[in-house]
Amino acid sequence: MAKQLRRDIRALLLAPSSDLAVQVDERLRRLGFPSLRPSHSQLLTLVEDGGKRLTDLVDAMHLPKQTLGDMVDELERQKLVERYPDPDHGVIKRVRLATRGRAWAHEVRKVAETTEARWAAALGKAKLKTLRGLLEELGTQINGVSEHGSNGRRS
Repeated sequence: MAKQLRRDIRALLLAPSSDLAVQVDERLRRLGFPSLRPSHSQLLTLVEDGGKRLTDLVDAMHLPKQTLGDMVDELERQKLVERYPDPDHGVIKRVRLATRGRAWAHEVRKVAETTEARWAAALGKAKLKTLRGLLEELGTQINGVSEHGSNGRRS
């Protein structure tokens, strides 16, 4: 019996990520939303309900400030986000989802829930719950490491 090759973790993560992206893109296209580049979709996903500082988005996206500013400009032109003054620091700008952006986010969540239900039917609810828990834990660890240094704690 031939030894089965161990698949690269990137390939293992790519299949479900691509499946979800295709489902989201198809739904948004049918509803008349503009076709977005993956980086724009990622940026919209990072914009929280209460808004987010531009500098925090720069850090989260690992992009130069000018590049991120250009992306926000494009999303503003499409009426998906809006800039507004930070209530605590008048000079600093925050970005929040505009009305159309909130509708976009709502549709993305609906598709994600439907896709997750399909995956639960394929894997079983218990396995999907385990997968979700592990991904949440890994995400927390990765974010803790990248935001707080190599050990996950603030310096």
